[in-house]
Parts: sequence; C-alpha cells; structure tokens
Amino acid sequence: MNDEKAKNNKNSKEELAKEEKKEEFCPPQAPGKEKKEDYDALWGKYTRICADFANARKRWDREKEDLIKFSTSSLIRDLLIVLDESEQALKMVKEHGNIEEIIKGLEMAYNNFVNLLKKRGLTPIESIGRFFDPHLHEIVATREVDDNADKPMVLEEIQKGYMLEDKVLRPSKVIVGIKKQVTEDMEQKKEEKEQKVKDNNSQNKDNV
Repeated sequence: MNDEKAKNNKNSKEELAKEEKKEEFCPPQAPGKEKKEDYDALWGKYTRICADFANARKRWDREKEDLIKFSTSSLIRDLLIVLDESEQALKMVKEHGNIEEIIKGLEMAYNNFVNLLKKRGLTPIESIGRFFDPHLHEIVATREVDDNADKPMVLEEIQKGYMLEDKVLRPSKVIVGIKKQVTEDMEQKKEEKEQKVKDNNSQNKDNV
C-alpha cells in the first residue's frame, strides 16, 4: 500500500515538473495588431524624416553654390563705374586726342577705383623711408648706403603692397639699403663658405 502511495506521489511530482518546464520554455507570443501598427507608424515617420533631410541637404548645397557664384556680384557692380569711365576715356582718345582731357579722365577713373577699394577694406602698405619688415616687404634688390641705422631701410618701391583689413594681401617689393660694413661682412662670409667647400672637395679627393 505504501509502495503504491509512494509511486503515485512520484508520478505527481514528475507531472508537476513537466508542467513547470512547459511554462518555462513557452515560446513568446507573436506581436499583436496594436504593436504592428505602432511599428508601421514609427517606420513611416522615420522614412519621412530621412526624405525631408535629403531634400534640405540638396537645398543647402544649391544655396552654397549660389553664394559662391554670386559672392563677388556686389564688388563687380561697383567696378562697373570704373569700366564706364575707362570706356569714356577711350572714346575721348579716339574722338579728340586731347592729352590733358585724357589724363584728367584717367586720373578720375583711377581715383574712383582707389576709393572703391578703400571702402572694401584695401589699404596700401607704406614702404619708402620705413624700416624693412619681412611681414610687409619682399626684398628684390639691395643697395649700399652710408647710414648709421641699425636696421635696413626701404629705399625704393618696385611694386606696391596692400593690406586687406588687418591681413597682408600682397607684400611690397622693395629695394633695401644696407650699410657698407654689412655688405663687406656678407661678402666675407660668402668667400669663407666657398673656401670651405673647396677644402672639403680637396679632402674628399685625397681620401679616395
């Protein structure tokens, strides 16, 4: 009797364990209709945002191209005044040939052009009579001078330099005055360098 009871208890425990195992490994429920609708709505929103962003990016690219293309339109419009005056000067040359009138017309066109560039932030670099500044000047030649100045002085301007606001647009090409002693020192160093090269070449030949 006891054996039969124990057997029944064992069977009951096994059945209970099987039920618990079934519940444990029960596969997840398929998403319901509401979850699918939410997913579709989110996906549709995402695709619309992507499309809007792509269109906006194309619009930004077009605006950027237009900005670059027409960035100089204001300057060119102002330069048309200079162009008109130049055409008028050429017309006067062909019709009259009056030198004074031609010079007057050219001076007017030049002055208007300079004033226009000044309004745009362009200013000439002052060079002649100033100490040489490597940030503002470019040496194209030197000239010996009898001067007690410690720094080289700009003697002549070959090509005028310009600043655009606070930046150097083009340095001035200048002739700089150098004291005679400085020139002699430079020549001496040059000769010493050449002699050193000759000595090294002779030494190399002897070693060979």
